[in-house]
Formats: sequence, structure tokens, C-alpha cells
Amino acid sequence: MIVPQLIKLVDEIQYRDHQIASKSFTHKLGIVLPFVLYALDAGESISNEQSTLTRLFEVVDGTLTVVTDHPIQVQTGEVLVIPANTLHEIRADQRCKFVQLETK
Repeated sequence: MIVPQLIKLVDEIQYRDHQIASKSFTHKLGIVLPFVLYALDAGESISNEQSTLTRLFEVVDGTLTVVTDHPIQVQTGEVLVIPANTLHEIRADQRCKFVQLETK
């Protein structure tokens, strides 16, 4: 049985020098759709990718740059919605923690 949980996302993952760290919450929360927390060190990126699902990126620390046709900066507390099948790149010009949630 899943019970209500309060999760302070910014504290759930730590930065690693010159690396990308990730932590999945899908199993812990008992959900089907992907829910992953990332911590990117400054200068790290995730090359062009796309998903058959809509992706939501919520920044919990720092600023994230997502490039589709043009760069979009997502600040702490903001959510960016990337439609399904949209090619995009993720960059951290400064350290950044964000949640990536995928939905139909």
C-alpha cells in the first residue's frame, strides 16, 4: 500500500564533479510512468533525444537549458513541457537539479 509521502527533491540527490547523477522514483512511488531526478554539474549535457511520451522538466535548483529549435532556459520553480516525439538536448551551463516526468 502506498501512503502519502513528502519528498524534498533538492535534498534527494547530490552533485558530482564533472558528472550527471540520476535517481528514479518510479518504483519507490509505485507509479508506472518514468519519474527521474537529475543533478548535472556545470558543463554537462544530455545529447539529442526524444520520447514517445510528453516530457515535463521541473527545475528544483539552478537553471537548465533545453534546446529544441532554439534554447529555452528553465529557472528554479519553473516547468517546461516538451511534446512527445520532439528532439531535444539538455544542458547545464551551471549546476542544475531537475525532475523529468513522462506522461501520455
